[in-house]
Amino acid sequence: MNGYKCYHVTVHLTRQEQDLRATARAFGDEHITSVAMEYVKSGEWPWDVFAKAADADLIGRSFDQDIGGNQASLVEECLVAQEFCRADSSVGIAINGATVGCFAVSSFGSDEQRRRWLPSVADGEATSSIALTEPDTGSALSKVTTTAKIDGDEYVINGEKDWIANGVSSDWVATLCRTNPDSKGPHHGLSLIVVPTDADGYEAQARNRLGLDAAEHATVHYDDVRVPRENLLGEEEGQGFSQILEWLEHGRIEIAAAHLGMAEGAFDRALAYAKKREQGGQPIGDYQGMRWKLADMHKQLEVANAQVYRAARLVDQAEAGEDVVESTTDQASIAKLYATEIACDVAEEAVQVFGGNGFARENEVEHFYRDVKAGTIYEGTSEVQRNTIGKVLFDEL
Repeated sequence: MNGYKCYHVTVHLTRQEQDLRATARAFGDEHITSVAMEYVKSGEWPWDVFAKAADADLIGRSFDQDIGGNQASLVEECLVAQEFCRADSSVGIAINGATVGCFAVSSFGSDEQRRRWLPSVADGEATSSIALTEPDTGSALSKVTTTAKIDGDEYVINGEKDWIANGVSSDWVATLCRTNPDSKGPHHGLSLIVVPTDADGYEAQARNRLGLDAAEHATVHYDDVRVPRENLLGEEEGQGFSQILEWLEHGRIEIAAAHLGMAEGAFDRALAYAKKREQGGQPIGDYQGMRWKLADMHKQLEVANAQVYRAARLVDQAEAGEDVVESTTDQASIAKLYATEIACDVAEEAVQVFGGNGFARENEVEHFYRDVKAGTIYEGTSEVQRNTIGKVLFDEL
């Protein structure tokens, strides 16, 4: 993309965080924006860009140093996700999603599991996935029906998952299974088990979607898939639901940052266009109506920036053992809800700024507009976020 970029303020960043954001932004400009339309048009997963991001030390930064990471904070992870998606909504979300299953292994896996599955991702040689939702359950994870039954030293997994990011191209999938169908409550008896995608009986088919052309979501079938019992994440069975709640808190904030980046990318392009496109003998940006439109978009982005990084900082503080008065669950849902919904608003207005040209496939804002909608659906719909916030308000969480 050529043109002006509006540098929205991310408040209270340390010098290290500012430097990381600058590095991620430079990487996005050089290696993502420059090739993004090729991947959007072809629908191919951006392996080359992913490998370059790994070489630039921008993949798996949250991992421990002994397995290729930097023990990065959630704030730092959000900065990278934001800049990747600002560079391009489709390629950015694909690269950011390559590590989607890694938090579960990093947080709940044994040392042996972490060393087995994470370094190759940090090196850009493998990607991961996490399989939660099912065709008949959606966000109701307590209703999961995929089963994992013990047979000797193995789990035998049967079931179906849907809308799984990287379900086809990933090397392994952290899969939420029901390991104890006789547990006392629906939230109990669930476990996370790592399934290699080359296992017999694992079959994934990519879904056709509205947007995110360079990324991937799939329907996954498990037909007597056998994996070693040692692939269970956690010290014992039945910890899956609590593990997913912790994963979601991180995931929702990072998704909020990614979609904030998408919104900023759409805004950057709209602002640049408003400064160069002429109508009536002057740039369209000279008209008051256009300036008001852009001012409202800018306002929404600034507020979203503040909330996303407030939520990320609170989670980092809580995990460091600091006293945090606010509910991190509440703040994560607010960040995800607000950032993804204003991303839809900003991207729609960006198309409007371009007019007819914004409706054309050859212009980037067209696919930004299609791509942002997914954010209000995956990792908990906007309705789920409102339910969560409501439960916090009524002391039910």
